[in-house]
Amino acid sequence: MILAKVHTTPKQRDEFRLLVAIRFACLMALAKGHTDPMDCPRVQVRCNELVKHFAYHHPSPAFYRQFIRHTGELGLNFCLRFTEPQQGLYGKVMVWRNEQAATNVHPLQLTQAEQPT
Repeated sequence: MILAKVHTTPKQRDEFRLLVAIRFACLMALAKGHTDPMDCPRVQVRCNELVKHFAYHHPSPAFYRQFIRHTGELGLNFCLRFTEPQQGLYGKVMVWRNEQAATNVHPLQLTQAEQPT
């Protein structure tokens, strides 16, 4: 995960700062009672800062692998996805909680096989 790695370039450090700001804003949104982090104005402001950053700077390879065209983890409780712009400079950032299990997936139960004695 990009939030857990050592950042060696200024580009990675800038992205790290923006991602941490988004994650913190999401945690504050949950504390204030928002069920969807994108409903909080603070999260929207932080996401817009990331969008503006990528309007003028290319993402690092680590960011590209994790968040562009993919849904990447933003800590344990949140996911982030950056969609590149089709036209113009500005892409789109979506953040949501990933605590809920999918309803169309059957939960697996692990059982230990008996070992022959």
